[in-house]
Amino acid sequence: MPHALTTRQREYLEFLQEYVRANEASPRLEEVADHFGVKPPTAHKTLEALYNKGYIYFARDSVSGFFIRLLERAGTAEVVIEVVIAGKVNRFGELLEFPEKHGHFASVLQGADPENVFALVVSENIPESSILVGDILICDRNKRPQPGDIAIFPFGKSGKRFLLSRIHSLTSDKDLDNLEASNLYPVPKRLLDTSQGQRFNWTPLAFGSETEEYFLREAEKEGMPLRALPPEFVLGTALRLTRHLAF
Repeated sequence: MPHALTTRQREYLEFLQEYVRANEASPRLEEVADHFGVKPPTAHKTLEALYNKGYIYFARDSVSGFFIRLLERAGTAEVVIEVVIAGKVNRFGELLEFPEKHGHFASVLQGADPENVFALVVSENIPESSILVGDILICDRNKRPQPGDIAIFPFGKSGKRFLLSRIHSLTSDKDLDNLEASNLYPVPKRLLDTSQGQRFNWTPLAFGSETEEYFLREAEKEGMPLRALPPEFVLGTALRLTRHLAF
């Protein structure tokens, strides 16, 4: 059982909870101190009391500096997960420096397994998808994507390049690569195979008139099949895009 809190400690805990819900990140020590109008050592002392009473975890490491993590309390509907930043995303939606640890942050997620959740930081604007520098994609390794979702596929046969792609439709069954060439109209749902074997029709997240030549050239160079891909090719599915996230 957690120990009782003083009025001041409860104010700090409520501030942390509201900050994480609003920003999907934990505040820096200086932000906590500024909010309460005290010096960082004073704020640190109160945070240490919350830590000792089992309400928070905080530490400092060489990757992320100072960070605060709220601990799940019994009866809490929301779970705060420490999400590892595992890579960066360039102009073409390609993953760079992946999978490596570039830092972490706290995020409130419903029903996600912390072991399968990771994040990607966008390092260049992707105008074709209205994605900006600094945006963060929180992804899940186990979530099967649906039409409209963003998924990560290996780009080429080497297994060393990975690409963000938009799933735009499913094939009618596991044996057909594409329906578009033979059927111009939506296929009735009763004729569709809804098994896990259906393949994904996809396009690169950054695909457009200005990038088409690049993708065709790179696909040919890497031996990337320009056809529907099976579910087992998916390395992760984006759960959420977060903007203006401090970490």
